[in-house]
Amino acid sequence: MASADFVIGIDGGGTKTLGAIANLSGEIISQYEVGSTNPHSNSLDVVRENLGSLTSHLLGAAGASAEQVGAICLGMAGVDRPEDKPMIKGLVNEFLPRAEVLPVNDGVIALTGGALRPYGIIVISGTGSIAFGINENAERVRAGGWGHILGDEGSGYTIALRGLRAIMRAHDGRIAPTRLQNLILDHLHLERPDQLLGWIRDINANKAEIAALSRLVHQAAAEGDATAKQILTSEAAELAEIVEAVARKLFPAGEKDYDVIVAGGNLRKADAYFEMFRSALAQRLPGIDIIRPRKEPVEGAVILAIDLLKNGTVVA
Repeated sequence: MASADFVIGIDGGGTKTLGAIANLSGEIISQYEVGSTNPHSNSLDVVRENLGSLTSHLLGAAGASAEQVGAICLGMAGVDRPEDKPMIKGLVNEFLPRAEVLPVNDGVIALTGGALRPYGIIVISGTGSIAFGINENAERVRAGGWGHILGDEGSGYTIALRGLRAIMRAHDGRIAPTRLQNLILDHLHLERPDQLLGWIRDINANKAEIAALSRLVHQAAAEGDATAKQILTSEAAELAEIVEAVARKLFPAGEKDYDVIVAGGNLRKADAYFEMFRSALAQRLPGIDIIRPRKEPVEGAVILAIDLLKNGTVVA
């Protein structure tokens, strides 16, 4: 029987799945992308087809047989529930019969990649937002991430929505004129603020399309618009609040030996917003290092797969 020479890490997003095959030293040999493998948003046939295609391409690129893969870690939203694990393991073992299978929440691989260990806190501000952390006892805590109606503070959606609302408030004369009006109306090829109502209706209030306008709020702030700056400052403080909520539960004694990792386009690509968040969090959690991810989530999955194979470690 072939020896276990490789591991696979998988980052399963809502619309696409990125996989990586690595040797036992953690060196990534090849990466490949397929469609969604989330069993909560796809049929098992679709998940099986995409997983099969992914493993086949990775094995081919590495010149490896299925029997040489000793462990695989899959980071996917929702698959860390007890009832999901046997199903995921069964599917994976159809393609990798010898591999130990570790399904975890996608926040776990993002944190592990960012901090190079499953320990600390990660805060994500993309279309939505959430903070997630793990302590030395493998206890996990989350805050935020309750969707665009109940939460998602500090996210691209909330930033953009507040920008749209500011345009209407300025149009009413309730606040001073804002650069946001020209930037957003020009981008949407509209002439008047009241036409935003029709645009919202036409896109059926699509969360992703609204969130995409957040970059224009960042642009307006960079150009000196006071309203845009106030929106970003306020939302950065909201992100700091959800991180503090996680920290107080995971590290009640005030430990400072963990990192806060930032993820998502708003924090990773917008330097000014990152600095606003760092300043707000420093007031709440002084002495905590706030960093951008050291590695990507799929590499975090590889780290966990190697740990599982070598040490039998399982993230709670």
